[in-house]
Amino acid sequence: MDANDIVIIPLGTISPYPKGDRNCPAFLIKYKDQKMLLDCGNGSTRLLNIPNDLNNLHIFLTHYHFDHISDISALQYASLTHHNIGTLENKIKIYLPDNDINGIRNTIISNKESYSEYLSINNKVKYQIDNLTISFEDNASHSIESYMIQLKNQDTKIVYTSDIGPTNFKKLIDFCSNSDILICESSFLRKYDISGSNKNHFTAFDAATLAKMSNSKQLILTHFWPEEDRDRYLEEAVKVFENTQTAEEGKELVLRRKNYGRKVY
Repeated sequence: MDANDIVIIPLGTISPYPKGDRNCPAFLIKYKDQKMLLDCGNGSTRLLNIPNDLNNLHIFLTHYHFDHISDISALQYASLTHHNIGTLENKIKIYLPDNDINGIRNTIISNKESYSEYLSINNKVKYQIDNLTISFEDNASHSIESYMIQLKNQDTKIVYTSDIGPTNFKKLIDFCSNSDILICESSFLRKYDISGSNKNHFTAFDAATLAKMSNSKQLILTHFWPEEDRDRYLEEAVKVFENTQTAEEGKELVLRRKNYGRKVY
């Protein structure tokens, strides 16, 4: 594997609760010696290689719904434990929205059993991790403030939507435009939302439409209902956007520098 390869590993793909060998939302992105964990849902930490994955770990919490953050306290405690026994030198970094819905932000940052540094997420900030620029956008379409995440360098652009709804498509298209990889939630199937009453989450059809309209190269569906066959999501999406796959826990997607945007396993 080349040093410039980017590895995307789904750690959690279902919501609102874990079931069997499926966990709640989390994606691990490895680039050079850096690790970026996008959300930290229930059960997702069991797929991390601890303590190795604690080194140079950046955790991004997109919003304060518990299916996206429930394992953060486990990582905080793991960071303190491994620091105390000498297997973790530098603090893990936790990036989280400035708002404090139900006091959850304060609960996280006031946790004393943690070896962590805390940084803000909002529409204005950008962070540099190696040569990746990390930026954020409140999608303004979920039930609470929820941020999309963009990871970009001179070679590739990856977007993780987290939880989004179909009420603000122009902003979503602008943020996701020309993505090499679009990791997009697809909570429902269109056949269950015939009336269009769902406003806080995407269907697989919505995700495929966003990929097509944003000129993305590849779509990865995630955030499935635990009891639903994910093949049904794929069937719905490929009718609109052919280059689509479903996220699977532990299944690595390797983006090689010379052919970003293609599936290379």
